[in-house]
Amino acid sequence: MSGLLIIIGSGGHAAVVADALLAHGERVLGFTDADHSRHGLSICGLPVLGDDRVLDEHGPMLKLVNGIGGIGIPASNGLRGRVQRSLEAKGWRFVGVRHPSAVVSPFSRLGDTVQLLANSVIQAGASVGNGCIVNTAAVVEHDVVLEEFVHVSCRAVVCGNVQIGARSHIGAGAVVKQGLVLGSDTVVGAGSVVLKSFAAGATLIGVPARVMKERE
Repeated sequence: MSGLLIIIGSGGHAAVVADALLAHGERVLGFTDADHSRHGLSICGLPVLGDDRVLDEHGPMLKLVNGIGGIGIPASNGLRGRVQRSLEAKGWRFVGVRHPSAVVSPFSRLGDTVQLLANSVIQAGASVGNGCIVNTAAVVEHDVVLEEFVHVSCRAVVCGNVQIGARSHIGAGAVVKQGLVLGSDTVVGAGSVVLKSFAAGATLIGVPARVMKERE
C-alpha cells in the first residue's frame, strides 16, 4: 500500500488512474483540479476536493498521483511533466500506478512514477522512465527504452529494441517496428505503423508512417 493518495487532475485519464488504484486496494482521498467548475464533482465515487491548495491540509503521509493525461499535443505532454516537477520541488512525492491485470516482467526496469493500466504488458529488458503511461492493453516489448513522460496509448505495440525519446506520444493502435529510434517529442498518430527511425519533433501518420509536419 502507498498510504493516502490524492490524484492531480480530474479528467478522463484521472478517472482511469483512480479505477486502477482502487482495484489495487489503494486509499484514494479524491482529486484536485485548477478548474473551479469541477470542484465538488464525484468521479469513480471520489470527490474533486478543490485546487492544489487542499494538499496543504494533509501531512507527510499523503502522496500524489499524476492524473494529467498525455494526449499527443506537445503542450499537454509538457503540462504533465511541469505540474509533477513543480509539486515535487515543493516536497510532494508522486507514486506510480499498476493495475492488477498489468503483466510486468521481473527483468524490466520501471521508474517510480510509471503508470501501467489494465492489461498492459512490459516485457523482459524493457526500461520505462518516470512519468510514462503505458495505457490499456498496450505492449512494450523486450529491450525497449521509453524515456521520461512517454505515453503509449491503448493497444499500441512497441516492438523489441525500440528507443523512444522523452514526452513522445504513441497513438492508439499504432505499431512501432523493432529496432527503431524515435526522437523526443515525437507524435505517432492512431493506427499508424512506423517502419523507420525519425528525428525529434516529428508528427507521423499513416501506413507506413510518414511525416505530417515538423514542429519547431
